[in-house]
Amino acid sequence: MKKPYLILLIFFAFSCAEKQKENISKRKKQIEIDLKEVKTKKTELNYPDSITNVAIQFINEYVSNCNKTKEQIGIIEFVNAHPNVSIEFKTELKRMIEKAEKSDPEYGLGFDPIFDAQDYPDDGFKLSEFDSNTNYLTVEAIKWKEFKITMRIKEVDNKWIVTGCGVINIPKDKQAKR
Repeated sequence: MKKPYLILLIFFAFSCAEKQKENISKRKKQIEIDLKEVKTKKTELNYPDSITNVAIQFINEYVSNCNKTKEQIGIIEFVNAHPNVSIEFKTELKRMIEKAEKSDPEYGLGFDPIFDAQDYPDDGFKLSEFDSNTNYLTVEAIKWKEFKITMRIKEVDNKWIVTGCGVINIPKDKQAKR
């Protein structure tokens, strides 16, 4: 009487193991398909990591600086110290702020020209769009999806740098809609 149960138990164990192997195989195939899809979409959208990462890194480092309370450095100091920002960007930012402070010493610009807003999402940004013909890109907040910023990059001496962000060196018609 014990032998039929033992045989049934062994048969059941082998069939479960085969089913598990089959599920693992199916899952591996699905992962491979998903990875191919991601790579294909990335290629189709023409988002070259090495080019756009300079802009994403810049804006996320700026967010990190803004999130600091005591150690935060000023906007001009931050931009001037950043190695991946163009001279034109630095010059225009300084000009904008000085002009606004001269016009209204108490209020100044009244908004952050890099974010093109008074408030900002403190969780950072990710790439939303990139136009490789014009080198304009749009980043969107990770959680606050409606919050977008237009940026522009350019290549100087085989190195990609940020040359525009928010309202700095970004034409009105290219700025993110608010």
